[in-house]
Amino acid sequence: MEKDFIDEFIPSKDTRAYLHSIHHEFTDLEKATIVANHIMISYEEKVKWLNVFMNKISDDALKDRISKALFQIKKDRKYYRKSNTALGDLPYNESLFDFVFIPHDFRHGDIVRSLYGDWDTTLFGEKVGIILSYFDKDYEFYKNLRGDYSDVQVCVDIKFDGVTYQGEFEHEHINPIYIERMTLNEKDERKAYLNYLTNLYNKKNPMIEADNKPEYTGGSDDLLEQRYLDEYIPVQDDASGIWCVQTGHGFESGGVDYIAAEFCGTGLIYHFMHNSEMDHVHGFESVLVEVLQDPEHVDIVTDYGEYSAQEIRMVKGIKRAAAFVQSHHRPMTNAEQRDNVAEIKNTEGNNYENK
Repeated sequence: MEKDFIDEFIPSKDTRAYLHSIHHEFTDLEKATIVANHIMISYEEKVKWLNVFMNKISDDALKDRISKALFQIKKDRKYYRKSNTALGDLPYNESLFDFVFIPHDFRHGDIVRSLYGDWDTTLFGEKVGIILSYFDKDYEFYKNLRGDYSDVQVCVDIKFDGVTYQGEFEHEHINPIYIERMTLNEKDERKAYLNYLTNLYNKKNPMIEADNKPEYTGGSDDLLEQRYLDEYIPVQDDASGIWCVQTGHGFESGGVDYIAAEFCGTGLIYHFMHNSEMDHVHGFESVLVEVLQDPEHVDIVTDYGEYSAQEIRMVKGIKRAAAFVQSHHRPMTNAEQRDNVAEIKNTEGNNYENK
């Protein structure tokens, strides 16, 4: 049972392995608290597990707390993404927010990445940080702090968003169930910089001079701004793929949809319904991602004139093709694809079909 809980609800492979290695067991209260505040499981999974768990335990006081927690979780449904995992700003659960110490073996100098989705990973896929000034004595201090659930978090200095330098003072407080170690290639410029920081903060030599500080140039915003100082029409950086432009309110960098909108002052928006809840994205490519991930439950909203005729036709085609594959358990033939297109064209005079 305990192994099943750890494997199911501790996303970090490093924390998971450490908990198994010390044969750690969570109490019923700790389990309920971890699940109630989890930000990497779906709303449905969270509600289902807590309901089942509440019916298994005999502690009436804990049952009452779980019941109250479920009420809040359902009330806070709006804080869940379209994928149903929680947003980073999910409110803490008032009924279940007790201190739960998560044993872990992260220490000073560990290069890590976060697993949870609060960080914007659209461009690079991950942010890279380092744990600084966290030694055994700090571990023991926090282990016995006995505050609330937030006090188990570890401070991670965030230095890179992919290859983009984030500055000297970026940091996140992250629950160790969402932290994993990250191995960087010896030739990676980020590793040299992070190793420098580790030595700089070494507890035996806290006043090390910064004379040998390595220069990091891989994709930093400052470097991009210098490179494209006089570019008043958006351009794409060849090395990083980032779009850049100088605007009247300052330098901007990011994805092409964002930069185009910043450049002209107006952007694209596409509304859609997911499980009967309205949502939106800022590019048709993102619409396709939503439809392909859940064709049965995603329907575009055409009432606002945001979709062209060919975009509507394509979404119809995807949904019909997905329904065919699910029904027949095989891909369409070329002839069946042509029939699919023909049938869509025959319905173009009608309102958009939800299914």
